[in-house]
Order: sequence, then structure tokens, then C-alpha cells
Amino acid sequence: MFKHTCDLLKAHHMTPANGGNVSTRFGEGFFISAAGCNLGCVEENELIFVERCDVEAECVLYDGPMEPSSESVMHWLIYGNRPEAQAIIHAHDDFATRPELLAGVVGESEREEPYGTIELARMAIETFQRAERIIVLKNHGYVAMGPDLERTCDLVVETHLRLLGKRGN
Repeated sequence: MFKHTCDLLKAHHMTPANGGNVSTRFGEGFFISAAGCNLGCVEENELIFVERCDVEAECVLYDGPMEPSSESVMHWLIYGNRPEAQAIIHAHDDFATRPELLAGVVGESEREEPYGTIELARMAIETFQRAERIIVLKNHGYVAMGPDLERTCDLVVETHLRLLGKRGN
């Protein structure tokens, strides 16, 4: 399902170079795309199992041939705060960085934080307090969660298409 999800994101131009990450909950941890992987052509060995995170130490315990995404702490916090979340997609989309398109479609974080930081992870949690399943991290991209990868990806693509439609107005 990872490959199918990434193929859909690629079809809608949301897999730039090494941007974005995808995860799915598994037991007490989750599988996530590797750091620096290109979601547009993700390989099986680029799926890394994160066993746990020490948020304060920004330490990620993982099992796999590569390091997990730099956004692993964000995924860990979302899973910990939203037990209904079984999948998370963080995708980049030029439309998601245009505040004039976001109004009435998707909530945006109050401020920008550097990617891969605990501050960004906490900003995501804070923004999800005002949103059900999808947010935009200011000047960064979507973060969506759902019951599985398929429905989470559908939400990201649907949001992308709504913003695309607003662009023409």
C-alpha cells in the first residue's frame, strides 16, 4: 500500500525530490519512509520501522537499513495524541503554501517552524487541535491522518484538487 499511496501523490505532483513522508501504525510503533527517500519512486528497503521516540531527547529508536524520516518525531506525537490515526501522510504541494487558497478548505499552523524539529512536531499537534484530519504546516505542506493509507491519501488528493479549483477563481 505504501507504493500505491506514493504513486497517487506522484500523479498529483506532490513528491518533490526528497520531500514528504508516509507512515502507518504497526503494533506499538510505525513504518515510515526513510530519510531522504523520494516518495515518487520509493523502494521496499526505504520503509523503516520506528519502535519508539524519546521526544525530549529527539532520539528515534528504529530498525531498518536506513535512517527514518526526519519527521519521525512528528508522526510519533500524532500517533500518541490521536489514537484513531492509523496512517499519516506529509505531502508537499505548491498550493498548500498559498494562504489565499487555504481559507475555508484547510487549517494552517500559526507559524513556520524548521522541518525535522520538535517545534514543528509540536506545532502540528497544536494545529490538529483545531482540525479533524488534515492541516497545512505554514510554508511547508500537508499533514493528514486517517484510518488507513488509502483513505488518508484520498483526503490529501481531495484537498489538493479543491485548492487547485480555487486557484482558477
